[in-house]
Amino acid sequence: MRILVTRPEQSAVRTGERLKALGHEPIFLPLFAAEHDPEGVARARASKDVAAVLVTSAEAVRALGSAGELAETPLFAVGKTTAKAAESAGFSHVETADGDGAALAAALRERFANEPKPMLLYLAGEPRSPRLEQELAAARFPVKVIVCYRMKPIDVTGDILQAAFQQQPEAVLLYSAETARRFFELGESFLKETRDIKFLCLSPAIAAAVPAAMRGRTKSAVRPHESSLFELL
Repeated sequence: MRILVTRPEQSAVRTGERLKALGHEPIFLPLFAAEHDPEGVARARASKDVAAVLVTSAEAVRALGSAGELAETPLFAVGKTTAKAAESAGFSHVETADGDGAALAAALRERFANEPKPMLLYLAGEPRSPRLEQELAAARFPVKVIVCYRMKPIDVTGDILQAAFQQQPEAVLLYSAETARRFFELGESFLKETRDIKFLCLSPAIAAAVPAAMRGRTKSAVRPHESSLFELL
């Protein structure tokens, strides 16, 4: 199957390798690129007296570069890829939540169930889902949120879009609501001529960003991680 991958380049390469191993043909169309925030990273590295570091994306770890003085602070990560990035950056104590921000919040509630709620450091990006922060606020965790990177739109020309659609993708992988909205905005004219493409989304929230006229060809992963998304292929 020919599959259009809309992830940022570094993540798309990894996804493409997995798709090839399954016998599929990836077509790359990155719509956003990460821009690291040096000031945010500096404030994160200088953070003191936090009980745990939280990351929901490997990009936050890449922005940080190395654990530095935070190396011995427990780190809670969403997903194995993010956890591996944290270990490579030098974090000594990494715990993984399998799922999304809600799963991470549940892991923290369990971990600190019998203790006063400690200060947490969330290495975040923009835009992001508010779910983790909402869950932690409801559980009365104090959280220091530092934005370490921002996803910036890539200038995608008509020629780039045409080249992608000329390869006749049979499915599109969508990993964020922002990406989904931009994909359908940019690809509107091409999508009118391709009525058989499936739209496969990492979560129902992302599927909600698909235009109503195309939701009949849209499916959502049962769990918010890539292996579950691949089960839809």
